[in-house]
Amino acid sequence: MNAQTPNLEVAPWHLSGNWAPVFDELDSGPLTIRGEIPRELTGTYVRAGMNPRSGQSDHWFAGNGMLHAVMLDGGQARYRNRYVRTPYYENDLNLMSGMFDPAASPANTSIIRHAGKWLALEEQHLPWSVSPELETLGAHDFGGKLKGAMTAHPRVCPETGELLFFGYQLARAPYLTYYRADAAGELVEAQPIDIPNPVMMHDWNITRNHVVFMDLPVVFDLKAAMRGDPPLAFRREAGARLGVMKRNDAGGHVRWFEIEPCYVFHPVNAYEDGGAIVIHVCRQKHAMAGGFQELYGGEATAGRLWKWTIDLAAGTVREEQVDNAPCDFPRVADHLVGQEARWGYLGSLDDQAPSLTLGRYLHKYDLGSGARTTRDLGEHAHMSEPVFIPREGGRDEDDGWVVAIRHDEGRDESSLVILNAQDFDGAPAAEVILPRRVPYGAHGAWMGA
Repeated sequence: MNAQTPNLEVAPWHLSGNWAPVFDELDSGPLTIRGEIPRELTGTYVRAGMNPRSGQSDHWFAGNGMLHAVMLDGGQARYRNRYVRTPYYENDLNLMSGMFDPAASPANTSIIRHAGKWLALEEQHLPWSVSPELETLGAHDFGGKLKGAMTAHPRVCPETGELLFFGYQLARAPYLTYYRADAAGELVEAQPIDIPNPVMMHDWNITRNHVVFMDLPVVFDLKAAMRGDPPLAFRREAGARLGVMKRNDAGGHVRWFEIEPCYVFHPVNAYEDGGAIVIHVCRQKHAMAGGFQELYGGEATAGRLWKWTIDLAAGTVREEQVDNAPCDFPRVADHLVGQEARWGYLGSLDDQAPSLTLGRYLHKYDLGSGARTTRDLGEHAHMSEPVFIPREGGRDEDDGWVVAIRHDEGRDESSLVILNAQDFDGAPAAEVILPRRVPYGAHGAWMGA
C-alpha cells in the first residue's frame, strides 16, 4: 500500500471516506461562492483536524494535526491549509510513544488566539504556536513555566482577557493541574488539584468567579496500556463529580458535587445565577464502555442537551434533560463565555451509526426555554462545529453569522456555509466552495481580521 493513501478496504472509520487524510498543502483563491458573503465579514476562520501524514494512525485522536483556513475580505474568499509540524509530522507517533514527551503533540484538536499568539492544541501535550499564515513556530511553554499538558479547551475570559486552562496527566499524580495566564500571556498561577483517578478530562467550565472541573469515569489503566489492552475505558464504579473552585488564588480548594455517572466531551457554557452555577452540557450515558477504540457506538454515546444546576448552599446538583436531539460540538458567542448566554449553537450526530457520524443538521437552542431551531443542510451533508461571529455594533446577542464546514458526500465537496444567525433556518447567506475536500475534524475558531 502506498504510504500516502489509506487502504480504505480495511481502514477503520477514522481513516475512511471523508475522515481519511489529505496530503497536499494549498493556497487557493479567489474561491467560488454561492450567494454573497456579507462584506462586514473580514477575517479568518480556522479549523483543526486529525490528518496523519503517513495515512495511518492507531486512533482518531492520534493523527498529525492539519489546519484549514478560509480568509474572508471584501466579499471574496481564499483557502490555505498547513500541517502543524510537531514531532508527529516526521514520525506519525502513536498515543503511547508520545505520552512522556511534552512537546510531542499532534496539535490536532483546536486552535485559539490569546495575547497575540495562535496556539494549536491537543490535550496531552504542550500547545504549538503557529503564525496567522499557519506556519509552525514551535512548542509554547509560557517561558518555561508550563511543565506539562494543556487542555484543548482553554477559555479566554471576555471580561479580564485571562486565559484559564487545565492539564491532566494519566501516568502519575497530580492527575490534574489548574493554570491561569494573564491578558498579556504570562502564566501567573499553577495549582495541582487532587483527584482519585487518572481520568480523561476533555473539557471543563468557567464562570465569572469560578471554574468547574468534570471528574467523569473514563479512567486510564497504565498496566492495561503496557499489556496492549485498551488504556482508557468507562468505569461506572469510579463515580462522577463536578468540582467547583474559585478562579484566582484558591489554593487548590475544590468543592466536589456528586452526579449520576455519565460522560461529557463538551459543555455548551456555564454561568452564575445567584447562589447557583448553571451548566449546559452535551451529556452521554457513557463513552468507551468497551475500551478506547470504541469511541462511539450509537444512542448511548451520543450527546444530548442537559442542564446541571449546582446549588452552592445546599451542596446539591439538579440534573435535567433539555432535549433529546443527538448533538455535540456546542458553541456560544465568545464574548459571553462564562456569562449567561441565551443562544447556543450545536452540530447534530447520527445516533444510529456504528461509529462517530456527523449529522446533516445544525441546531440553535434558546438555552432559557430549551426551544430548538434546526437548519437542514441537505440529504448528503455532514456538518462540522458551528462558530458564531458577531456583527460589529450589533445590539442583539444573535446579531451575526454562524459558520461551519459542510461536506457533501454525494459530490465529495467541502464548503464553508455562512448562515444568518437571526434567520437560522433560512437559506444560507453564502456558501464558499473549497478547492478540495476538508476531512471531518474537531474544533475551529474565528480569528477576526
